[in-house]
Order: sequence, then structure tokens, then C-alpha cells
Amino acid sequence: MSLVKNIIFYISVLSILLFSCKKDSFYGGQGQILTFSNDTLTFDTVFTTVGSVTRYLRVENPLKEAIKIDEISLAGLNGNQFRINVDGTPGTSIQDVEIPAQDYVYIFAEVTVDPNNQNNPFVLLDEISYSYNGVQQKSYLRAWGQNAYFHFGEIIEGDSIWQNDKPHVVVRTDTFPGVGVEAFGSLTILPGCEVYFNQGSAIFSDGPVIIGTSGCQDSVTLQTDRVEDLPNGLEFATTPGLWLGVILRNGATGSFNNVRIKNATYGIAGRWIFDDFTDFSVSNQPIIDLDKVQILHASNSSIFCLNSQLTASNCLFNDANKSLATLAMGGSYQFENCTFSGTGQNEAVALSNFASNGIQGSYGDLQQANFSNCIIYGGKSNEILLNNENAAAFNFLFENCLLRTTLDTDTSTYINCITDMGPSFDFTADNPFSLSINSPCIGAGLANGLTDDLYCQAHNSPKDIGAVAYQN
Repeated sequence: MSLVKNIIFYISVLSILLFSCKKDSFYGGQGQILTFSNDTLTFDTVFTTVGSVTRYLRVENPLKEAIKIDEISLAGLNGNQFRINVDGTPGTSIQDVEIPAQDYVYIFAEVTVDPNNQNNPFVLLDEISYSYNGVQQKSYLRAWGQNAYFHFGEIIEGDSIWQNDKPHVVVRTDTFPGVGVEAFGSLTILPGCEVYFNQGSAIFSDGPVIIGTSGCQDSVTLQTDRVEDLPNGLEFATTPGLWLGVILRNGATGSFNNVRIKNATYGIAGRWIFDDFTDFSVSNQPIIDLDKVQILHASNSSIFCLNSQLTASNCLFNDANKSLATLAMGGSYQFENCTFSGTGQNEAVALSNFASNGIQGSYGDLQQANFSNCIIYGGKSNEILLNNENAAAFNFLFENCLLRTTLDTDTSTYINCITDMGPSFDFTADNPFSLSINSPCIGAGLANGLTDDLYCQAHNSPKDIGAVAYQN
């Protein structure tokens, strides 16, 4: 080999060696750039005895340069029930994890659960921290910590009674989004039950639904299954729209007594916006009865009815993104001693004899919408919407109510109503939406047959306005 060729050869080899020894350059920015196949890895296995299960998530680097994670660590929020393994390396703290450009690593997580350990929270939660360049990101691990009755896409064809000895969890599946009650079936949920709903799940009923019992029994709670508050400050207790609601379809009946409904899209719906409007007639109206019901943190409406029959007494509707009560396409409605506390973008109470889902629309007679001893109040100057299309009957009455409205109340449809002052709630009281000593609602109500209020306190005589009687 000639001298020139030798020199060229050695230079080439040296270049290859130098290139191959060059260290990767790692991302040095301060942004949170990791992405996850799941930001919350849920272990949906139902344990009836002590058991373990493993799931995995992918930690992805979307950049065109590598990233070095200084530490991936498990917080251990619930002791040692969760364990992790990063690409084959187990431990509670794994250092110097490199992810090449536009690549990923797997994190395998295992949980061991004793479902009969009453010291366990209902939901076990842990967090995984990813620290790099002075930045910290987190993902979460979540598993059922206690035994419960699980309802996976369940269709009820007979008479079903849910006991109160364990919580109930309603889970959406690919075959059905929750629990369905056939017209020839029924669902009874006993006092004291706690029912948790998976994201997007609901109770859909064509038959009778009985939740709680009348009087002052233990309450029933319907809420999201996201009961934990994440360490990043997200509080699911007041987050709206985490499950769908209780949907009573054509011909269904619903009896709700001493019930709290939280975090739904529609708390209670009479008929369903996606059904065929041509099927909605007076003969198959849902019939709904509410007493001592609280519906809180709805992402749409607390009460959503299309041409339905509904009676409500001693009820509290608070914090909906849209209207608290949307009563459309007519129907028959009666509210006594109810409190509507409007916080949403729409009026607190919306009455209409028309409805449309964007594909079809229809009219229906508003046979009656009677409100007596009710508080309808909120942050807008007008918290009542009246949409009369003149193609159907439109009958309503507000009697001995406190209203926040700019509507003309000098008519026969407003009797003895207070429109020039607020209700003056005492938010320091043990029971929310109690009346303060200066409230204009005290003693301003109409006599009726109700003996106790939302919190089972005796109603005063003369009656107070609202769901909560004044306690001196």
C-alpha cells in the first residue's frame, strides 16, 4: 500500500473512531417535553382476595435529540403497594435514564391489593416523578383499594336491588356505557349506598328507578369514581362532567329521595337529547319525583328535561356550567321550596316549548312550570330564560319566590315575588345555603304540606323561601 493510501486509510479509521466515541448531545431546555401513553395508569382489575397485577405505560421523547432523565422515582403515597420497573431496572428510584430522539422507554408498574383491608382508601393512588434539567413531570398510578360491587356494561332485565354493604362502581364498556334498565326491569338503590361512575358512564332507564327512600333516611351519593385529589392540585370533588348522569327515557319513572348527585354532565335527564324527537309524546313522558335532592357540579344542566313530568321539593341545584334546570319542548313541572344557585354561562332556569339537537327539532305544550317558595339567584342580572315559540302552549307561574331577573314581573304569572334583593345565605352555617338572620326569604313563603327541609330540619310557619329553613 502506498504512503498516500496508508495515510488516507488511517485518517479514515481515526475519523470513524473519533465519531464513534463522540457523546450524544442531550436536550438541555427547561420545558416539560415528555409525553405519556397514559398520564394516569389505571389498574381496573377487581380484587376479591389479595392479588397483584402488572400494567405498563410508555414515556416518550418527541424531540429530535436525546434526553437524559436524572431520576425516575415512585412517591410511595400508599406505602409499598405499587412497584415500578424501568426497562428492566426495578426500584423506587432509577437514575440516569436515557431516551433517544423520538423514542421511548417502558415503565412496568405492579400493584398488590388486599381488598378487604378497611384501612385502604377506596382508590389507591401513587405518582411517578421524572426529573431532568431542573424540570419535574409526573404521571399517576391508580387502583381499586377496596372490594365493591362492579357493574360492567350491565343490562337489568328483572328487579335489581343494590345493597349498601359495599360501594357500587359503574363501568363503561365497549358494549354498553354503564347500566341499562329495560322497560320490564327495575333498579332500586337502597339508602346509604355510595355509587361511583367511571368516565362517560351513566344509568339509562326505560323502566322504574328508585333511589333512596322518603323521609329522613341515610342519603345515597352518586358521583365520579375519581374520588382522589391529585398531588398536582387537581380536585376531582368539584370537577364537572366526569360521568354522564341518570337518563330516564320514554316511559321511565324515577323516584329520588335523599340523594346527592355530583360531577355529572346531566344530573338527571328526562329523555335524551340524542333520541328520536318524533317519539316524544305526552303518553310516554318520563315521570320524575325529587325530594331532598342535591345536584352539584354539572357540566351541562343539573336537571335536563324534554317534554317530561317532574315534581321537586326541598332540592338544591348548584354549580352547573349551563342552566341548572333546562326544561324544553314543553312538559309539566312543579318545584316547591327549591334553591337554584346559578353559576353557569346560561340562565339558572330555562323554560321552552321547543327543542333542537341540531339535526331535528320539535314543539311541545308547556302544560305548567310552577315554582313556589323557590330561590332562583346567581351572578347574572337575569337568571330566568323564557323561550315561547308561540307554536305550543306556554304556561308558567312563579309564586312567593325570590328571583334575580330583569323580566317584567308585574303580571299574573309572578305572585308575591321578591326581585329587588338577594337571598342572603349564611355560608358559615353547618348546612350550605342556610339563610342568614337578615334574609328576606324568612317567613315569606306560601303554606304547603312540606314538614321538613333539605337537611331534615323542621320547616317554619310561616314558610321560608328556599330549600333550607332558617334556624335561629
